[in-house]
Amino acid sequence: MNAHARILAIALVVGGSTLAAQQGPPNEGTAQPGPRLRIERNLEYARVGDQALTLDPTSRPSPVVLWIHGTEPGAAASKAPSPAAALVTPGYAVASIDYRAGNASTLPMQVADAKAAVRWLRANATAYNLDAAHIAVMGYGTGAEVAALLGTSSLDAATRVQAVVDLAGPMDKGAVDPVASVTKDSAPTLILHGTADTKVPTWDSQRLVSALKVAGVDATLELQMFTGHDVGDLLSPLAMQSITRFLDQQLRGARVTGGTSNYLSTPLTEYVDPVALDLGGTFYRTYPTPVRGPNTFASYRIYLPPDYQTNTTRRYPVIYFLHGSLVDSKRPITSGYIARIDAAIRSGVMPPTIVVLPQGLNQGRWMDSKDGTAPMESVLIKNLIPHIDATYRTIASRAGRAIEGHSMGGFGALHNGFNNPDVFIAVTGNSPGGATLDTGENTPPARGRIDSFKVVYGSDRDYYIAMAPTTLAEKNAVKLRQQSIRIIAGTEDALFPGAQFIHDALVKLNIPHEFLPVPKSPHNHDQLLQYQTFDTMAFYGRVFGKAAAPQTAGR
Repeated sequence: MNAHARILAIALVVGGSTLAAQQGPPNEGTAQPGPRLRIERNLEYARVGDQALTLDPTSRPSPVVLWIHGTEPGAAASKAPSPAAALVTPGYAVASIDYRAGNASTLPMQVADAKAAVRWLRANATAYNLDAAHIAVMGYGTGAEVAALLGTSSLDAATRVQAVVDLAGPMDKGAVDPVASVTKDSAPTLILHGTADTKVPTWDSQRLVSALKVAGVDATLELQMFTGHDVGDLLSPLAMQSITRFLDQQLRGARVTGGTSNYLSTPLTEYVDPVALDLGGTFYRTYPTPVRGPNTFASYRIYLPPDYQTNTTRRYPVIYFLHGSLVDSKRPITSGYIARIDAAIRSGVMPPTIVVLPQGLNQGRWMDSKDGTAPMESVLIKNLIPHIDATYRTIASRAGRAIEGHSMGGFGALHNGFNNPDVFIAVTGNSPGGATLDTGENTPPARGRIDSFKVVYGSDRDYYIAMAPTTLAEKNAVKLRQQSIRIIAGTEDALFPGAQFIHDALVKLNIPHEFLPVPKSPHNHDQLLQYQTFDTMAFYGRVFGKAAAPQTAGR
């Protein structure tokens, strides 16, 4: 060995067997034995010139998580311990590598080092009781970029990994951009990124997840609200649960069941969400609804931009986001919409903006019923908006208001925006539900959707047609030409024909708008957001423009 060789090491951390079955309460002392860790350091896994690349290293072969540290100042060194060592408890072996870094090193060199570590792990799996067929790679910062490239470019059996966990990795836009190397054979990927990250833009992670999704790869981006670039903040207890679930699914074949929310949806007939919690960066509030009668109330959730509490003289534009059917005001939070708003504001993509998430009836389409028993539109326009303007420092004019929604809420946003063009400057309908109801033109009903309207509207087809977005667009075409309008829908969404139908109608009416098909996306809002190959929030940077410039508040 060259006397001047530098040892770059893998550290392998593995859980030992439990020495005795534990009964009773958890053991927090030393009287009873429990699971043990075994740590082996400085195991050489490769040699490059005068550099030796080394690895610091549990009764059943353990799946392996290869940890790649970042190169940023203060990033954890390669030697064990590493943040990923927490994964030993759920049964993973964790290998932490050193690799070439510094001005003389390039990203391809670092990827080559990581590939060498994967080959070493497979070649030495028997000696260390590792499961060579199930290896994941997890990295932070620059290490996450290396991990992403390992997942997208290592397609041969020796260096292929079965999963990638990317913690706020930058995406080089040059010749080694992980986004550019994505194929349908890329490894399943979980990306965690903080909305308050000032070192790596969240758009890098949004680009990567979009490319993976469109290619057909199992990929998820979880934006961590208010979190910066610090790895300790990123790896919160909830984040570690997400990582463990992901690894269990990808490395152990565990079946992971889940829905759109951990909470039961508000009953169909309720305007008040019974889950009175401040969730996901929003505040839960109620307000009176006199259009429904005396002593009636409804609830909403509200997101306030980062400087709202400190910049006490500023007024803010407002987005009203309407939820879909069979979900409620929590859905824009669980879908990641609010996190993307927060990230976009913090990165300067859109101006500081208030977002209001009203609670509406589950099958009301966000319009008033003909008999007045379900005045959803009136509650929104006549009660909620005045309440918001009176309670918060808003830009209380058309120039400072936008309306958006998904599914039933997408229909509702188009209906309310087109029926109240003097109230909203911008309208976005995501996957608008019920839009392909036959209006006497050439489009048949989608999925027999008319049946769902009978709950509120009875069988009055003519009334529904009169309230449809296409009818209102024709009625108010002159004013709608002064609005900013978007229609967004996934091409794999069963409701895509409805979005196309409205787009075609607006074209015939010569109403300017954006029609944005999202390739391969299904109907769910969280999936629609992750498949998007464009930054959906940049729209609000254009829409609010001068109206969002700092203004002095009178209260």
